[in-house]
Amino acid sequence: MRLLPFTNRLAREQHGGVLVEFALLAPVLLTLMIGVVQVGIHVQNSNAVRNLAADGARAAAVEYQRGNALSASQIAAEIQARGVGPKYNLVLDRLDVEVTEQASRIAGVTEMQIEITYAMPNFLAFVDLSALDIEYQRPIFLLPA
Repeated sequence: MRLLPFTNRLAREQHGGVLVEFALLAPVLLTLMIGVVQVGIHVQNSNAVRNLAADGARAAAVEYQRGNALSASQIAAEIQARGVGPKYNLVLDRLDVEVTEQASRIAGVTEMQIEITYAMPNFLAFVDLSALDIEYQRPIFLLPA
């Protein structure tokens, strides 16, 4: 018979209820906040990779117009150096740049293909985000001076 008054008092007691609710919701809210940061970083890095390819193509075109015929490996090294610089702030270990010479579609023009791959950092270890790695490619058409 003593158990019934105890359970009645326990059912009326509300101290600590907010703490229990917070303990249940905090992991979900924290995961959502980290996910928002992850998406923001992905968008920033995606824009950085796209702009890096454009800057690398522009730099190669300017060098060709100056009479400096750069090789594919020199262009790739220049793009990679720009990518880890303060403008783009990409991590060197995650950045892969390949420049390959293609069969030109235009007579008298050197055509190359820039391929940039960037492996995204993952702040949510329990979620596989490797599918979100950034891959971007674009052609460069280089006119000799």
